[in-house]
Amino acid sequence: MGLDINLTFADSRPDLDELSEILTEYYAQILERLMTVGGPGLNVDEQVQSSLGVIDQFLPPSGATVLARDQSGFLLGCGFVRMIDQDRAELKRLFVRDLARGYGLGRKIIEMRIEKAKELGATTVLADTVRGNSSMLALYDRLGFGETPCYGDNANSEQFDAYLVYRKLEL
Repeated sequence: MGLDINLTFADSRPDLDELSEILTEYYAQILERLMTVGGPGLNVDEQVQSSLGVIDQFLPPSGATVLARDQSGFLLGCGFVRMIDQDRAELKRLFVRDLARGYGLGRKIIEMRIEKAKELGATTVLADTVRGNSSMLALYDRLGFGETPCYGDNANSEQFDAYLVYRKLEL
């Protein structure tokens, strides 16, 4: 049994209430992982509001937001990409809800964002994840990403460097 999933790029600002809901789930999980590796405890709601505050960076013309929905239109997953400069793109906030895991949706969202980065002119795609996030690191490895030090203009504060792993894909 599979899910009928529709993946699209948002051509304008998505519904912020709907995005807030899925980002709340994302941050609840990722911040727990961050604390597990010794990182600081952060407020989920503050992180969601911070992400929504910069959503325009992840929309055309210099970024993109992938939204994955089921047949009824329910948001199952998302992923963001933004151009850091004319050559480098950054992948952010990949999330797939539990009920949609195991169908290759995370991989497809990453692949779509890589293709979009190419269309935007990127020759390098950068990403980060919390140390110990073995499933995400394995997926990046399977897609050809290699290790890299923290890159300039990373969206995260320097205080998180010790708790994150950085990846790079040359296109």
